[in-house]
Amino acid sequence: MDDWSGFVVDLLIQIPKFLISPALYVFALLLFWAYRKQIVQERRLFHARVTSGAGELVRALLFGAAAGLGASLVLLAIGAAPSYHDIVLLWILSALLAFVHIRFLSFAYSGGLLSVLSALAKLVPSDGLNGWFKTVVVWLQEVNIPAILALVAVLHIAEGILIRVVPKQGLSPVLIKSQRGRVVGAYAIQKYWLIPVVLFVAGDAAGIYTPDVPGWWPWFYAGAAALSLLPVPSVAGYADLAVLSTPQEKAQWAGKMIVWLGVALLVLAYLGTFWLPFAVLGSLLALAGHEALRIYGEWQRRVHTPLYVQLKKGVRVLAVVPGSPADEMEIVTGDVILRVNGHEIHGKEEIYPALQQQSAFCKMEVMNKEGHIKYVQRSVYQGDHHQLGLIVAPDAAADEYVEQGYSRLFGLFRKVRTRRNAESNEMPLEQGKDVSL
Repeated sequence: MDDWSGFVVDLLIQIPKFLISPALYVFALLLFWAYRKQIVQERRLFHARVTSGAGELVRALLFGAAAGLGASLVLLAIGAAPSYHDIVLLWILSALLAFVHIRFLSFAYSGGLLSVLSALAKLVPSDGLNGWFKTVVVWLQEVNIPAILALVAVLHIAEGILIRVVPKQGLSPVLIKSQRGRVVGAYAIQKYWLIPVVLFVAGDAAGIYTPDVPGWWPWFYAGAAALSLLPVPSVAGYADLAVLSTPQEKAQWAGKMIVWLGVALLVLAYLGTFWLPFAVLGSLLALAGHEALRIYGEWQRRVHTPLYVQLKKGVRVLAVVPGSPADEMEIVTGDVILRVNGHEIHGKEEIYPALQQQSAFCKMEVMNKEGHIKYVQRSVYQGDHHQLGLIVAPDAAADEYVEQGYSRLFGLFRKVRTRRNAESNEMPLEQGKDVSL
């Protein structure tokens, strides 16, 4: 550019704009509320808190800010420059879709839908239209579809990376009813990030840049190279169940799929600068990609055996209370407790009597998911939280579970139910079964 110093100063000015943006604080409140609901659900099911609402909120904001910085640099480098009207339409669609379902708040859906609507609007003659309807149609006709798709693609890549690096904290164990009607263990993976990005936008705003760069730049702007910077808060999120594998394995797989989806969308966006139908195809793929992963996961759960069920020999660990003796012994989700203090374990009801045989000391034989045996031991002191801090997979007698559904904001589940009663069981926190050991 002619004046790099002016560009860098203007770029730095965009950072504090996010700190005064209402979107940041609305998102933070919604996210804190969502994680608080998650903790309440854990206490109802297990009488133990496995996740931390405050910790998850801090991680969501920090990881989102880091992803936003990376995404901004990529978007500025490739010259993705939608118009100001494109961004306004994108946010309007995101808000409307969020009322249909909270997972549609992501730009993956609103960006794909905006591009498809733009392609359809280009087929409608604007002559004869009037009023606000004509204004909206003209705005849609002028949408820079390749630039919007490039934005969606880069956010997909950022989202996939965030899912893959998700720490073990914040993954909440739940009890659900399987396809066969029995209660099984699972993990709710609910991760949302506010990703603040800075974009070049085309328009008449102040701070115009006339770049003096090679002819290939910008890739995604067909007009005259007169661009300005605009901070755009965007939301990325992933919500799913880990039933057939550990939540870390599920997150790694899903993150990889979403990264590759983002790469495919970016390629189609670039090809769309030469022939628009490529970008329209990418928009349809953006709309269908997340839904295809979700539908595939549901199909897998129908045809495969869940991981967190009771075994003929040993007890499968569903979760470990952070900071508990079991956590210090490095027992992790998916492990199988085979022996406790020399006694073979065939069900969770045998663990407590085995512990009482030597109440001041605990030695366990544990098999991990790969089939390798490890021996762990620790002194057990009076006052240790929840004895060992183990939450084990449910057995055939388990009757409490959470009803799957998305009727509440940021929620995978509706309410706690029992198999014996079709009515909802909204019990006080001090009631219900304590399934932790």
